[in-house]
Amino acid sequence: MDLWSVRFEIQDNFKNIFSEYVEDFPNFISSSLFVNKEKDEKKIFSNKFGEFHQNQIWVLEILFNQKPDINIIKLKLNHLAGELKTTEYYINDNINNKKYANRLNVSKVIQKNWLKYNRKSFPIINIDNFYIYGSHNNKNYSVNKIPIKIDASIAFGTGSHETTKCCLKALTFISRSTKSNRILDYGCGTGILGIASKKIFKKSKVTFVDIDKDAVKLTKENLKLNNILLKKVYLTNSYHSNKYTKKQFYDLIFANILFGPLKKLAPLFSLIIKPNSILILSGLLIEQIPYIINWYNKYGFKEKKIFYLNGWGSVIMMRTHKERYCTWKKILNY
Repeated sequence: MDLWSVRFEIQDNFKNIFSEYVEDFPNFISSSLFVNKEKDEKKIFSNKFGEFHQNQIWVLEILFNQKPDINIIKLKLNHLAGELKTTEYYINDNINNKKYANRLNVSKVIQKNWLKYNRKSFPIINIDNFYIYGSHNNKNYSVNKIPIKIDASIAFGTGSHETTKCCLKALTFISRSTKSNRILDYGCGTGILGIASKKIFKKSKVTFVDIDKDAVKLTKENLKLNNILLKKVYLTNSYHSNKYTKKQFYDLIFANILFGPLKKLAPLFSLIIKPNSILILSGLLIEQIPYIINWYNKYGFKEKKIFYLNGWGSVIMMRTHKERYCTWKKILNY
């Protein structure tokens, strides 16, 4: 399958709005934000992007499974730009491309065996009580460490990103004072957080959920690598949702995704988690954490602790209220 990329600059205060907006474009697959460290137009659209951190100007890349109609893309983006009263976008014609900073750049994605490449470059990770390694590395860890075998893959969550590390730190923290019996890893990726939870809370029952069928497949493979026998690995669609959305069922939920989806999931999490239980939210830039805390306060959650790492953070929330804020029927159709 051929993949196509559309890239353009975006202001920091509009990055979340545009990232959610493009999800409805035809043939959309995914979108990613990259830092534009220098205001250098020759580097804006190169493949040498920097790491995520707080920045005034970003590059938003949209991936499509077919060649996009750039004129339609331009119209849609400029409609939103007009509502936000920001600069309009122009098509990069390779002639006058220096004239417009807000240009759209379309390119075909060069296919490469990223899975093989990533697995070779995936490093051993030591964080808190955990020793995370790939099958290409020798298992050589302290007896005091909890080993987790995770192969780098097309799914998010190998332990190398700051958001995953923050979640593991949060897990270590809560394990010192509480026990969890029913755990949900929502947006499981490779399954690393659910696997880590199962190794700490050995008698727990863990459910893994993701919107990506490849992530579901990889989670099952990683469960086997870690000698964990579980069948509760689901796609989030209308059929399978009935299998994991149970009223006041979970006492620990992980959601290491993005700010936009986390906001939408607040009503659901408020209904499926038990009172006085733990919710760990991650995939958040530092600046987004106060907003997500205030939002979840409305649904009966209270902040317990925040972990920061290189511009990213995770927040531990506790479900404190028993009141329900939405009807169950409405939640299942969210």
